[in-house]
Amino acid sequence: MRLAVGLGGDTDTLACIAGAVAEAIHGIPADISAQARDHLTDDLRQILDRFETVVGAGSA
Repeated sequence: MRLAVGLGGDTDTLACIAGAVAEAIHGIPADISAQARDHLTDDLRQILDRFETVVGAGSA
């Protein structure tokens, strides 16, 4: 992630791509996922729950 941001240019896009690849390879630790979920409003949390049900992803 630091390397992607440090490359310069369109760093937000590079960081998003690098983060998506890193998550696909390494996953997200349950504690970090739970903390992120806590910042969502109830309506966004419901949308995420429905999405995870459809795609078969586990929630924290």
